[in-house]
Amino acid sequence: MELGLRFIENLWSVLLELAPWLLLGCLAAGLIHVLIPPGAVKRQLGRPGFGGIFKAALAGVPMPLCSCGVIPAGIGLRKDGASRGASVSFLVATPQTAVDTTLVSYSFLGWPFALFKLLSSFFTGLFAGMLAQRFGGPEEVPEQEPAEVLSAPAVDNSRYQTWGQKVKGVWTFGIHDLLYMVWGWVVIGVLVSAALTTFVPSDFFADSPYTSGFGGLLVALLISLPMYACSTASVPIAAGLVHAGLPAGAALVYLVAGPATNVATIGAIYRVFGGRVITIYLSVIIVSSIVFGTFLDFLVDMQAMRIHDHAGHEHASGIAVISAIFLLILLAYFALRDARKRLAA
Repeated sequence: MELGLRFIENLWSVLLELAPWLLLGCLAAGLIHVLIPPGAVKRQLGRPGFGGIFKAALAGVPMPLCSCGVIPAGIGLRKDGASRGASVSFLVATPQTAVDTTLVSYSFLGWPFALFKLLSSFFTGLFAGMLAQRFGGPEEVPEQEPAEVLSAPAVDNSRYQTWGQKVKGVWTFGIHDLLYMVWGWVVIGVLVSAALTTFVPSDFFADSPYTSGFGGLLVALLISLPMYACSTASVPIAAGLVHAGLPAGAALVYLVAGPATNVATIGAIYRVFGGRVITIYLSVIIVSSIVFGTFLDFLVDMQAMRIHDHAGHEHASGIAVISAIFLLILLAYFALRDARKRLAA
């Protein structure tokens, strides 16, 4: 009974931490979607060489696409004339982080972690793109020449001409599209985080010689590789692992390797780019996550990274409470929406 009450308290506390930043991040992603023409990124990545790879990694970091949503976008870049390196760079950098993921990472693990995760995502994408361009085999001629991509007419963005259309577009994309796409993983992330905090002692991993330092990074890597991990919904789980005693770098490994290594992504990249590129793709993600995780533990005190104490939310702000209630309503609506679809099928 006591554990059950603690679980409910921790569940509510995780929601208080998550909801304001998740909703703000989704709306920010909607704003990006409304203000930036959909074809603008593709037209900038047609030129071969380092410039295209750099732009692809830079564009991928804030892009609000999940692990599976990035597949058609990255392959679309390739078919529209982007170089192999630029396409791979985008595929690696994008699913690891976005506006909403960064804000949620800050909420659970602090700004040092959130900013370091941004940098690690960018450089991981950059390295993967450069290696894929150099060692991925002969460069095939894209179906559409880069010059045609660069000279293509501007994408029609007339549906967002008025302020009313812009506001509706932000809400539709950020909440009804983006949040709806990952709502199930958000629920899983909240439940797992609350369970880890409730049932796993805070020194569970800390007392083991096999999970401290480098060993902890390997444990996080082994957990992340077989899982489908939504970058945003995985943040509470990563914070729960840190709460249980794994080093802060382990959370970074989990959040870098997990979202970019699901089976759907690996299969798509193999079919489009071949065996050499998928080997480079996986090798760079695994090695980079370990290297950046080790570097993070060296730079930042692990104690500063621990998940917030769930007992300290008796005086939660009104914004956090309203956001948590609103998020619960949205999650219930999405669950009902999916249930109706299944019954109608």
